Amino acid sequence: MYAMFVCKGGYGTLEELLEVITWAQLGIHDKPVGLLNVDGYYNSLLSFIDKAVEEGFISPKARHIIVSAPSTKELVKKMEEYFPQHERVASKLSWETEQIDYSSNCDISSVNYKTDFNLAVKPNYSANI
Repeated sequence: MYAMFVCKGGYGTLEELLEVITWAQLGIHDKPVGLLNVDGYYNSLLSFIDKAVEEGFISPKARHIIVSAPSTKELVKKMEEYFPQHERVASKLSWETEQIDYSSNCDISSVNYKTDFNLAVKPNYSANI
């Protein structure tokens, strides 16, 4: 069994967690995403996700992409029993086809980085707050 396990962490961990959840929703993988919720570390995040389900931003079936438990033993057991319930937003075949075609259709020779991306303007991070 292949799966994604997430332990305690900061911004990078949170970004990776949301990325693999999104990949599951898009159909890029169908592996469970396990959240090791030791001492309730992720309770607030799970409450936020539950609120997003309640408000209609996340489908109830997609909520089940995340499997959480307070111990590794319980988490592994839940992940072994995991079966995807959510509907994929895009088929895996569609995703793979887009990736194959991407490099052959990408022509960046005409991109003017100064005007197209406004790189001449530097951000001012010294604003008084």
